[in-house]
Amino acid sequence: MAVDQADAELISKMLHRWSGWERVPEDTVKGLCDIAETIEVKRKRSIFRRGEPGPGLFLVKSGEFKLSLISSEGREQILYLAEPGKLIGEGFLPRDVQCAASGFAMVDSEVWRFDTDGVVKLISSNETLAFALMRQMAFRANRLIDLVLDLSLRSVERRLASFLFTLAVRNGAEQGKPTVIPRQLDMNTVAARLGTVREEISRALNRMQRNGILSLSRQEIVVLDLGALERVTYE
Repeated sequence: MAVDQADAELISKMLHRWSGWERVPEDTVKGLCDIAETIEVKRKRSIFRRGEPGPGLFLVKSGEFKLSLISSEGREQILYLAEPGKLIGEGFLPRDVQCAASGFAMVDSEVWRFDTDGVVKLISSNETLAFALMRQMAFRANRLIDLVLDLSLRSVERRLASFLFTLAVRNGAEQGKPTVIPRQLDMNTVAARLGTVREEISRALNRMQRNGILSLSRQEIVVLDLGALERVTYE
């Protein structure tokens, strides 16, 4: 489904949030909107799968998506989560290159798809668009390298503490004051994101609760000692 004027304005607003996109001329962004297709994706359905040809560049309109790998034993590793306004560039590939991971909707969602050939055509006439996309890809590559370092060099408890510390800061955490983190992700999703299993996450949470760092309930996690939580990430 082609985008209307309201969607075109929203696409422009979302893209211009990211570094590098402020240099992209409006007529180039309009060109992207002209080739955009709105796709509704039901929960657990994919926008692309590992081993398939890349279908294009995606921008999340609503809902949430995960980029993940699933082993032959069924264990999942989430590479990242993409909420509204996030670009998903792992499907933006030459036709003869296969996707290295799969992209799934975590809830009923909508996404805009920009066909690869159309984006390449726009890039060929505007280097600022190429630069903006290069920045995006470089950022994603750096985040994936950080993930590899986490999985290979840091314990589950350290990875979990780092994850919770980031969420606490996003929720306005201050030293000396309790900070509430709503439990928006289920334990299996958190485990898959941190490269472990649900049981290991439960054990790490309970250890931090016994040490007075956290208070746990079914609905939320309360960070009681932000400094101690930060220290765990470096132990």
